[in-house]
Amino acid sequence: MKIGIKVKLITFTASLLLVVILFLSVFVLNGIKSYQDKENEATLFKQKDMFEQYFSERSSLGDNGTNNTAQLARGSIFNKPWLRNIPASVYDIKGNLLSGFKVDGMVNENKEKAVMIESASQGRVSSTKNNNIIYFYSPIKYKNSIVAILELEYSVKESSLFYENIKNMFYAAGFSALIVGVILGILYLFSLTRDIYIMKESVENIQKYDFGKIHLVNRNDELGELSKGIVFMSNTIEKNTKELKIERDSMSIALDKLQKMDKKQKEFIGNVTHEFKTPITIIKAYAELIGMYENDLSLINDGTLNISKECDHLATMVDKVLNLSALEKYDFEISKKEVNLKRILDDICTRMMGRIKKNNLTFKSNIENIVASIDEESLRQIIINLIDNAIKYNSPNGTIDVECHKFNNKISIIVADTGIGICKESLHIIFEPFYRVESHRSRETGGAGLGLSLVKKLVEKQQGTINVESKINEGTIFTIEFFV
Repeated sequence: MKIGIKVKLITFTASLLLVVILFLSVFVLNGIKSYQDKENEATLFKQKDMFEQYFSERSSLGDNGTNNTAQLARGSIFNKPWLRNIPASVYDIKGNLLSGFKVDGMVNENKEKAVMIESASQGRVSSTKNNNIIYFYSPIKYKNSIVAILELEYSVKESSLFYENIKNMFYAAGFSALIVGVILGILYLFSLTRDIYIMKESVENIQKYDFGKIHLVNRNDELGELSKGIVFMSNTIEKNTKELKIERDSMSIALDKLQKMDKKQKEFIGNVTHEFKTPITIIKAYAELIGMYENDLSLINDGTLNISKECDHLATMVDKVLNLSALEKYDFEISKKEVNLKRILDDICTRMMGRIKKNNLTFKSNIENIVASIDEESLRQIIINLIDNAIKYNSPNGTIDVECHKFNNKISIIVADTGIGICKESLHIIFEPFYRVESHRSRETGGAGLGLSLVKKLVEKQQGTINVESKINEGTIFTIEFFV
């Protein structure tokens, strides 16, 4: 059975008080008893000396001998007031009563009287106590000779009553002190054990990771310091637990991301393999045909043209795959510097103008003269890919519109076309690698579905965002935003 600290402390306090009270009671009562015994002894010996002095004085005035002693004893000895303080009897050395004085008229109550008189006749002093009366026997000497035996009957009733009263008072006071001490101890220990139980509960809450129920005990002693230590320990454990949880969540997110990246990597490799097979198959087919029909100039010209076209397509795709793979695998630092966006965008548009005119498209631009800190090379790749898509997927006699504006600390670059558009269901996946809105048209234009994925990666590397709006057969609008 488990005994609580409160019960143990109360039991210990009560036991300690009881031991202290018993010790003090025994010590004081024994002291009182010893003092009374000494006082009684002194009184008896003083009375004995008075009798002995009286006999000595009276004997020196008359003849010496036993007859004189007997006469003194039978005479007016007890007529002396100072010899009548204590009831007494005088015996000769043979034990015969010579004279006696007793208040209550009773004589010879002591059962050991004969033995004690015999002992006194041999020069020894003895005493015994019976019913609150001390029987004292002593020889009376004159000139070093025993001439009589003195018997004193000294009542100690009052002193015994006094001792009993003192003893009862000690018992009552001791019991009262014990009760009061236990009550005060309980009141004090209640406060003490309450604080201990508060700290115990705090420790249990720490074990349950319930850090919101940790309470500080306000005390200016070791328990107060212990409580502060528990609170400090709780705060440290809580902080470490939160950090571990954050790290665990981060690791979980990282693991999930790695799993997704692994899946994407496998899909990416599969798509790359598939995309590479098509131009390689075409090149191989034309090479075999040219080998089979060496004299067919028309076939040779057509094969050479298609082989060259597929090689260009393959080279473009390899370049984009390498760029996209590098962005996925490595965390390249962005090299930002102050550049003029109008100059860069105008230069890109000028370089793309040949293809725009070749496809009978109309080009419009509205570019503000803006200077901003940005990675120029990444920006060029972004805009070239977007304009390239606007050319590839535009409608005949369509329009391409490029705009650049700044509002407060935000720069917006817009590339819009009036092309075939993108269905609403596909808008959320157009930035995935190898996704193509129309596979047959992408094949005709040499698209492999890598451009928009590369654009998104480059925009995000510069802490920018890209959004797309599109309607089927009406066109598509790409909006890029950078915060400067």
